[in-house]
Amino acid sequence: MDTGKHIRTLTGYTGSVESVAFSPDGNTLAAGSADGTIRLWDVDTGKHIRTLTGYTGSVESVAFSPDGNTLAAGSADGTIRLWDVDTGKHIRTLTGYTGFGSVAFSPDGNTLASGSWDATIRLWKADTGEHIRTFTGHTEVVNSVAFSPDGNTLASGGWDGTIRLWDVDAGETIHMLTGHTEVVNSVAFSPDGNTLASGSGIFLGNDSTIRLWEVETGRHLQTLTGHTWYVLSVAFSPDGNTLASGSARGSWDATIRLWDVDTGKHIRTLTGHTNDVRSVAFSPDGNTLASGSYDSTALLWDIAFASVELEKPTEDINGDGIVNVQDLVLVAGKLGQAGTNGADVNGDGQVNIQDLVLVAGALGNGAAAPSLHPHALEILTATEVKHWLTQAQQLNLTDTMSLKGIRFLEQLLVALIPKETALLANYPNPFNPETWIPYHLAEPAEVTITIYAINGQVVRQLALGHQPAGLYQTRSRAAYWDGKNAFGESVASGVYFYTLTAGDFTATRKMLIHK
Repeated sequence: MDTGKHIRTLTGYTGSVESVAFSPDGNTLAAGSADGTIRLWDVDTGKHIRTLTGYTGSVESVAFSPDGNTLAAGSADGTIRLWDVDTGKHIRTLTGYTGFGSVAFSPDGNTLASGSWDATIRLWKADTGEHIRTFTGHTEVVNSVAFSPDGNTLASGGWDGTIRLWDVDAGETIHMLTGHTEVVNSVAFSPDGNTLASGSGIFLGNDSTIRLWEVETGRHLQTLTGHTWYVLSVAFSPDGNTLASGSARGSWDATIRLWDVDTGKHIRTLTGHTNDVRSVAFSPDGNTLASGSYDSTALLWDIAFASVELEKPTEDINGDGIVNVQDLVLVAGKLGQAGTNGADVNGDGQVNIQDLVLVAGALGNGAAAPSLHPHALEILTATEVKHWLTQAQQLNLTDTMSLKGIRFLEQLLVALIPKETALLANYPNPFNPETWIPYHLAEPAEVTITIYAINGQVVRQLALGHQPAGLYQTRSRAAYWDGKNAFGESVASGVYFYTLTAGDFTATRKMLIHK
């Protein structure tokens, strides 16, 4: 399948490319890196124009002023620097807060907004660097800020999983948008200002979604799904018809997806990066997309043809343009259903194990299951895969695709049963007030997790019962502790230990509560 026309690769960085932005005339691309530099590039030729230096930490965000004369860039070193684009001369440095997440110019160019690691948003006068006001309300890091096209509203997304819409003049929250279950990594206004897009997720990958919101009311419009790992960046095309999203590498994603904004339909997937896609940006004419990645490159894409419809493979049940483990799960959820159904792959009028095997066969058209589709290890269990495999083997299927499918399920079953029982590190750690404790079981066992204070006193015992062999890593499967003792009282800050007992196996690790 044609997944997009890659124009060129911009290299020279010694760290990840954290943020990309086009100049208003579309001729220049700025790309900030974890190596502490910003590089300016000629978009037409891909020629490196100049490198801006002076930071002592990663450059997390870059933004051009509306007139294109000034570039703002914020760093993990706790500074925002303003640069003259034509000369590369440093104009001024803005300081006064604990860390940095994102920068954005107001549409009139008079104001700069910054999101911070101290959970605040600050507004600055762009021409003098004077601090205007601070917005408070988020409880954790503010990852992304964006001005509405009229400049009256500011959107922010943060580690607390919320999005806030602010009245810029009053400094007050207009709406708090909730629904994401993990970190909000990126927010973007549509060109008409009526819609806000947000991308979510963290290393757990449980909320790898994009949400669209009605700005005036704060109402949730729709959720776009298809990425198999967390969404790090979202951007609207200049005409507002297309949304681009960039994803992290976990579960073999690291892709850019293009979406039809009106319908929420997936248009196309762009592949080429080998690691997290940290940032995406449209050129002003909408014909080019830039992306920055943890693989230390920036890529330019020709997307003028992106609206061309592609024929959907029969095994692509959810229509996202890729046959992946999510399609397998969708078929499994519809087993036994009769009549017209997208999960009826072979068209025999019923969703059955043959359909599931055909999807598995499409998945098995490459390398072994664990290396090609690691997301399967997070959303499937050995018990269900063993059940599917038993049913498939009883049918004596002989066609090539079905045999590939059965082989894929066999490989998948092996991957889902660990060779050794193990206790893994809890997450988050340090934590407040809750944490998840993952583990692996090489064979079925009665499972108990006991939590101890530093003096050896038992604080809480989690009796998880008899568990089949498998991987218990995600939030839905790992053991959960709410930070309370056996009497329902929240425990104090400090060091604690947790012990896994599974049959004859025991192991202990340390964790920290920090309030």
